[in-house]
Amino acid sequence: MSKKRVMAKSKIYGFNPWVDQVNAIDQIMEDTGERNESAVLRKLLDEALDARRKKSQLAPLTEKSDAGVRLETIERLVMRLVRQGDISFRILDVCLALLQDVLAEAYATRRLLWESVVLPQLRDAGSDVNELQCQFVRQEDRAKDYAYGVAERIMQSQETAK
Repeated sequence: MSKKRVMAKSKIYGFNPWVDQVNAIDQIMEDTGERNESAVLRKLLDEALDARRKKSQLAPLTEKSDAGVRLETIERLVMRLVRQGDISFRILDVCLALLQDVLAEAYATRRLLWESVVLPQLRDAGSDVNELQCQFVRQEDRAKDYAYGVAERIMQSQETAK
């Protein structure tokens, strides 16, 4: 539904304006108090030419600005990832330290129980000290095998979850 614009036949400014343009010029003259139509037209023409110049000058800058904005966005995202990675590494460091403490305590407790409770009873029962030491190592190996097996199953379940 396009409206056809009508040429004003009663006004000529060196060109034939549209009727709505004549009405707009009249309104500007009334609003500004200007009495000379040619002064209003010169100002309007200057404004239009300035707007056109600015538009043509800003067009390449807009593309560069878009690229700049994209680069800034990418930089912010990368920096966020770096911060998150740094936090993850710190958390992993704390987890590793805690795990090392737990393992050290478990080993110390096992060793203490073996040496203070189990070993004296087995010696009293006449078991060989070397055989007792080998038994301790075998139990330790079985515990390691169990722990490594659990870790392997966890890793496999994480791989299949990806």
